[in-house]
Amino acid sequence: MTSLLRSHTHSAPERSAPAPENGVAPGMSPLLDIGGDVGAMIVYLDRPTPSGELVAQPPGRPREHFHTGVHPRDMGGTTVQVAVFPEVVEGVYDLLDPDGQPMARISVTGGHVTELNLRKR
Repeated sequence: MTSLLRSHTHSAPERSAPAPENGVAPGMSPLLDIGGDVGAMIVYLDRPTPSGELVAQPPGRPREHFHTGVHPRDMGGTTVQVAVFPEVVEGVYDLLDPDGQPMARISVTGGHVTELNLRKR
């Protein structure tokens, strides 16, 4: 299985091992490690998820899912729930709801940060 979430702990790109957790403590800024075929995803949510995590997967490939924590972030005096996927291999991904069903699709480009606002306006 190919890992779609790359770890910055490896000295060389390694996509054959499962991805380690890249959690970021509340109040800390995540470190993005992008470039080449690796980008990042930032997703803004209305509320925390029941598990405290957001899951992503390539469409139709549930065995290749990966997740990251959802944390409150101060954005100009407003607290917003944010999920940061700091290192994601370029491609298209489905974000999954708590029942494991696709709720949004996002496309990641290497060397870029892709943001998706899922908050109701």
